[in-house]
Amino acid sequence: MKPFTFMLVAVSLDGKISPKRRPGQPNPVGPVYINEEIMDLHNSQRAGVDGIMVGLNCILMDDSRLTLREGEGRNPTRVVLDGLAEMPPTARILGSEAPTVVAVTRDAPPRRVRALEERGARIIVSGKGRFVDLPPLMDELNRAHGIKKLMVEGGGTVHRSMIAQDLYDELHLIICPFVIGGSGSITPAGRASFWPKGRIPFYSLAQNRQIGDYIYLVYKPKE
Repeated sequence: MKPFTFMLVAVSLDGKISPKRRPGQPNPVGPVYINEEIMDLHNSQRAGVDGIMVGLNCILMDDSRLTLREGEGRNPTRVVLDGLAEMPPTARILGSEAPTVVAVTRDAPPRRVRALEERGARIIVSGKGRFVDLPPLMDELNRAHGIKKLMVEGGGTVHRSMIAQDLYDELHLIICPFVIGGSGSITPAGRASFWPKGRIPFYSLAQNRQIGDYIYLVYKPKE
């Protein structure tokens, strides 16, 4: 059985997460531009889950630790989808602040997997090729790692795959009062569109709240 799983993503008024950028290049619309109350909300969401999941690109771009603000509770388990074990062993997410699970596939080079294990990563093998097989991974996170509630922070490829496989119980969106623009900017659900070949997923609005100039929305899948 999979954990209760929800997506949390902050988007601009034009539906972007960030401009297209290079690994290590700071996000020009990062936390420095986000309302303090929204940052507190984000931190409280992290504090209320057993695990936080991201894709490899989030680590390569930002080298995030995925932890709570200093002194604000127990850090949840970090989960990284890294099919071919491409994450550098020096990544900050492999620090000792919290457990880190790295999900790889059967095609991940053993040498790279060992390098992550030597940094303390717990390895789950699920699927083959570049992309991790998500449904069995979700079951394993619950069964073997005690993750009953999971928050997925990105990026767009991960969100798209989770939506396509009906793995989200809720979608949480924070609408931010600025415009990013750019046809190449990053969106919450990347890769291929659902239209026209696929079934377009629909959701019901379950909650909406205004926080200053921001809107916090919670959607649940429609039956």
